[in-house]
Amino acid sequence: MAGRISGVSNGSIAAELAIVPGDTLIAINGQPINDILDYEFQAQDDTLVVEIEKFNGETWLLEIDKDYDETLGLEFEELVFDRLRPCSNRCIFCFVDQLPENMRGSLYIKDDDYRHSFINGNFITLTNLRDKDWDKIIRMHLSPLYVSVHCTQTELREKMLMNRRAGSVKQDLQRLHEAGIQVHTQVVVCPGWNDGGVLQETIEDLASLYPGVLSVGLVPVGMTGHRSGLPELTSVSADLAGAIIEATNANQARFRQALGVGFVYAADEFYIKAGRPIPSADYYDDFCQIENGIGLSRVFLEEFHELEPGLPDTVPSTQVYIVTGQSARVVLAPVIKRLNQIEGLNVQLIEVSNQFFGGGVTVTGLLTGRDILAALGQAYWGQKVIIPDIVLRDGCTVLLDDIEIDEIRRVSGADIRIAASSAPGLIESLLGIAANNNGDERR
Repeated sequence: MAGRISGVSNGSIAAELAIVPGDTLIAINGQPINDILDYEFQAQDDTLVVEIEKFNGETWLLEIDKDYDETLGLEFEELVFDRLRPCSNRCIFCFVDQLPENMRGSLYIKDDDYRHSFINGNFITLTNLRDKDWDKIIRMHLSPLYVSVHCTQTELREKMLMNRRAGSVKQDLQRLHEAGIQVHTQVVVCPGWNDGGVLQETIEDLASLYPGVLSVGLVPVGMTGHRSGLPELTSVSADLAGAIIEATNANQARFRQALGVGFVYAADEFYIKAGRPIPSADYYDDFCQIENGIGLSRVFLEEFHELEPGLPDTVPSTQVYIVTGQSARVVLAPVIKRLNQIEGLNVQLIEVSNQFFGGGVTVTGLLTGRDILAALGQAYWGQKVIIPDIVLRDGCTVLLDDIEIDEIRRVSGADIRIAASSAPGLIESLLGIAANNNGDERR
């Protein structure tokens, strides 16, 4: 395999050697380059033989002497140059299997690639690793990794993942531990499957591997309205959410004494479902599960608390609406209440029901353009409406259902603004709108 070069740093070794975007990196010191990890690992040596295929089809062999760890200055279109490691499981709770038909093809790709786990923090199951993958993980010391465990009982994990290779997870985690590879783990809680005593057993098994296993994140199963033909599941109820919170608190108290950290953390959704306040920052330790949606609400509230003393007492008369999913309303409500204490500012939420995915999907990040349009109608024509950037594809202006922000502007007639999905991003957007209102009035 090979890596197509998308950029070359000015003044770099690659630039001096006339390597240009569109060229392809084939090998370094005779070793094929299959991903960005291979590139960074092989390019560290101070003497290199680099094989490049030029955009015109020529092959160059470049002998390079450089300082150790001096970079070549190459950038690539993708992190993985060979075939992405696809998921070999058929998990009973897989969200991809619950997507509506006729969506963008890339949304149906099941990524279970250990390289994306190390680079991006994606959770993997370890069920598709070949011997050479294990060798690479250990040789390059790819730590930490992020592993979806779900349960440690052999037969039950095989059944939940619908994969006979899934039952070796304890041995696999032990192997990583012995190699000095640390992992963060997650459990998708499926009522009647891996909750209760099974969940407690899983947590105990994982804790026995600390600090090889650094943390356990508990998240509720996500269910859409598109489960035809899939195994029967039920969503996490308010009572079960409360029970999981209580059990997690008890586990944390014990682990803090034994390990010095809470070790196990319940997702924000459990607190929202149970109608309980989001825990304080101390609960999350170093927020090691933040990418798993565990602690995001607390971070938002802490950021707002830090910025609150700098809020103005008054602004020009400004009406702003904020689009949100149903679950975020609980977190945003006290923030909106405080913002509305600013004289002249009137902020209201537009709570959007997710009809596109259906089921129990309530998070803001999975809102689609058509559901936002349905919520707006033409009732907000000419009004300033903030949409958080979490609903957009990275670096794009398009939502999950391929509806563009400009189409929402055109159809709804609303003055749509995009804001970063953070407390600073929200405040900056609101105060920026108010400042422009002041300017408009002066003109």
